[in-house]
Amino acid sequence: MSRSELADAVNAALNTIYPGRDVTPHYVDFRWIGKLERGEHRWPSEARRIALRQVLNVATDAELDLYSPRRSRETNLADDSTEPRPGSWDETIDLLREQWHLLVQNDKMLGPEYALVGVTTQLAAIDGFLREAPQALRPSVVRLAAQYAESAAWLNQSLNDHSTGRYWTRQALVWARQIADPTMIAWATYRSSQQYLTSGDPVKAVEQAEGALRHDEQLPTPMRAALRVQHAHALAAKGGHREAMRLLDDAHRWAADRSPGKPEGEHASYCTSGYIEVHRGACLRLARRPEEAIAVLDEAIPTIPARHRQDFATALLNKAAAHAAARQPDVAAATAHHALRIARRARSRRVLHQLAQLGAAMTGHQQLPEVHAFLNDIEEAT
Repeated sequence: MSRSELADAVNAALNTIYPGRDVTPHYVDFRWIGKLERGEHRWPSEARRIALRQVLNVATDAELDLYSPRRSRETNLADDSTEPRPGSWDETIDLLREQWHLLVQNDKMLGPEYALVGVTTQLAAIDGFLREAPQALRPSVVRLAAQYAESAAWLNQSLNDHSTGRYWTRQALVWARQIADPTMIAWATYRSSQQYLTSGDPVKAVEQAEGALRHDEQLPTPMRAALRVQHAHALAAKGGHREAMRLLDDAHRWAADRSPGKPEGEHASYCTSGYIEVHRGACLRLARRPEEAIAVLDEAIPTIPARHRQDFATALLNKAAAHAAARQPDVAAATAHHALRIARRARSRRVLHQLAQLGAAMTGHQQLPEVHAFLNDIEEAT
């Protein structure tokens, strides 16, 4: 079931279990199911637990990996939707989760350098909380640490600081494995695959992508799509072009825009059908089929949300590289120039560095005005 379908089934079960009673305060939606999956709801009300057990056909709360942090008895219809007490550990954890979402948006709007300041500050605070938190809440704090560490890895990668990015990826994996969290283990391993691919080691990138997919059935649907996209890109870089295309076809089953239960800002919420097709274009270029790559990218690029500036700039970079491979240096330079303007606004040193590499390969065409203008601007930008 999707999150929305599970939420509908739980609400229907509540009506069946408590006929004649107003159970609307205990109704759930797809967002609540998402929080349950991520461990943000550790001990729902008894009514909700009974409904979940009935829908999922299990006998005990333990089979759903639910536990009470207070080990206390609750009334039959105790409500778990109240706000955490001010100053409590629950409030601190909730605030840190909210801050993480804000920092994800800061990366989109203000760039990775700005967001990294906040992520680094929060990581320092979480490091202290790891020593102080009550044992029952420690898994939640450790998961937050892994989540923030993986964000630090991505932000450093965006700033072209690959050694620091790899450090935070390793740290995220350490924390995720401490609590055997399949989502964070898979996501940090996915990030590791990206880093190996960027550094020119497609063999290791494939290994890491396959490692992330070992957790496939335990993951939210957009993550399942993103992992297949990364696996496909790594395989294409290694020469496995047919398998890469098959994986991209499969990824569409799990695309974020086909699963409405994933809120903006969560892991892989960006992995829409258009994003998948942008990577198909990149894989076609790696397969030395630049004309097909250009056709796919022409259709896919307009579907990338404008606020996803780094994704948009990267898509244009791929299209520029495809035009260069198709021996169209003037169009390649004009497309790269467009990507350069967006990459500057996104403050992505990673994309700027890749654009500079593309520019270096086009120096033999400086007599063309489009190439000349692009090379002048990329030199200034980098």
